[in-house]
Amino acid sequence: MRILVAISGGVDSAVSAYLLKKAGHEVLTAHFLTSERGASAAEDAKRVAAALGVQCEIRDLRERFEETVVKPFVEEYLRARTPNPCVNCNPNFKFRELLSLADEMDCEMAATGHYARIERDENGRAHLMAAANLKKDQSYFLSRLGYDQISRIIFPLGGMTKDEVREIAAKAGIPVAQKRDSQEICFIPNDDYEAFLKERAPESFEPGVILDTNGREAGSHVGLPAYTIGQRKKIGAHCVRKYVVRLDKAENLVVIGDNEDLLKKEVLLEDMAWLQPPRGESFPAECKIRSTSLPKKCGVKLLPGGKALIEFAEPERAVTPGQAGVVYLSGEVLGEGTISG
Repeated sequence: MRILVAISGGVDSAVSAYLLKKAGHEVLTAHFLTSERGASAAEDAKRVAAALGVQCEIRDLRERFEETVVKPFVEEYLRARTPNPCVNCNPNFKFRELLSLADEMDCEMAATGHYARIERDENGRAHLMAAANLKKDQSYFLSRLGYDQISRIIFPLGGMTKDEVREIAAKAGIPVAQKRDSQEICFIPNDDYEAFLKERAPESFEPGVILDTNGREAGSHVGLPAYTIGQRKKIGAHCVRKYVVRLDKAENLVVIGDNEDLLKKEVLLEDMAWLQPPRGESFPAECKIRSTSLPKKCGVKLLPGGKALIEFAEPERAVTPGQAGVVYLSGEVLGEGTISG
């Protein structure tokens, strides 16, 4: 099979390309340049391709990335929400561009180094599953992919651990075998959200008042984009520990409260995208409201306008508007929506 592998310059995508080539497939690789910071990653991608003896196509997609990923990210912050850019990037930019290039290069399938699995049922239908190693699972970030996308994707690392991947890379002589994982969003220098947003939208940093949950003034804030739900920094000193519990865009307010004020059993998701047909108007499932948590038991109730109400068995903490809420059933991604409240 002829397969196009997206290589980032890191070890995961490099090992994915290596494993597919070792399995006898004809492997081509591609690297997308998305920001000014990406020059070193592009050089690493070239070194990986050379070491594997495969073709590497470098595409400069910075303008498209800016329009498709960066601008929507900034716009969500201006709405006093906290977006997850990867959930948007994967279906609308990365995999769209990858599969388009795969067609251009006459490749049947495409692959990446994500930790997730694609399983096929007896009818050949593809299903997006969580990785075997839940600590590394990245299905949350892939949850908004369309069926036409997952049906052509391979995730070679879905059943592996990171240690196993690094061991394979070292034995194969892959030059990035010990390269550290990046924990940052790729387009934000030094993971400094506030500096990035101040540069892009300085007018949004309008100082305002901090209130407590009883409506009493409790300090002043530096601008809503500097805050997110559950935050403790930049809210001043208080006799007991306080957290950001709500951002009020209309009144330019930061509302702080106790830990108990962060707990919610009901979460509203909007703009639902179902990868698999919902199991009815109401059905039991699991839901994950942040990338670092595990799916939690819940009930799902479909609402008009492409919305869904998630009713958790146990309260969830720091439910954050703008983040993704991903619905699972037995490890399978059913769909995803944006948390609105």
